[in-house]
Amino acid sequence: MRSAKYMRKGRLLKNTGFKHTRVEPWLTLPIALGNTIQIGGLLSGVLLARRAGKLGRHGAGWLYSGRLLVYFSEHALAHYVVGRLGGLRFAGYGLHGSTHTHLYPPGMRWIFAHLPFLSARIDLTSRRATTPAAQAAMYLAGPLVTIAISIAFPMYGMIHGIARARALLIGSSLWMAGMVIGDLLHTQGDLRRAWRALRRGG
Repeated sequence: MRSAKYMRKGRLLKNTGFKHTRVEPWLTLPIALGNTIQIGGLLSGVLLARRAGKLGRHGAGWLYSGRLLVYFSEHALAHYVVGRLGGLRFAGYGLHGSTHTHLYPPGMRWIFAHLPFLSARIDLTSRRATTPAAQAAMYLAGPLVTIAISIAFPMYGMIHGIARARALLIGSSLWMAGMVIGDLLHTQGDLRRAWRALRRGG
């Protein structure tokens, strides 16, 4: 097993021959609190989208607001739910900026470094005890759920004739393409981690 050296506060981390930065959380939330926040965000976002559907053409602001709320609530929760179904345990949720900040232009880089994202913090002993397939499914859950919801919201808006729903679909598609590319480029991206887990099990 290859050794890994972790260094804090954004300094270089060496792992399996790659160099990248490790994002340290501003604080760690208990699982119950993190789940409550995310479930509340999901429900609130869905209610805003439903309100947008009732308003029809004039519901764009409600639809966009709902999607934004859900965007901050879907990813880490998907990791947690699928991980728990596969037997993984989690130590908590980390609150921090984006893990892919180096892939953004300078202005956006600062913004995304300071946006409050949650990440599910896996219990390392639990990860070693679970199957590679369960680990891969957990890593894939975040991006797959994000992609599915990114398509579902604008499609709902288009079905209900909401103005600028098509623009949301185009913007979301471009954003998801960037997310996938970022995950493939970053050594600690979810897609790269899922692939490594599957290779271990092959």
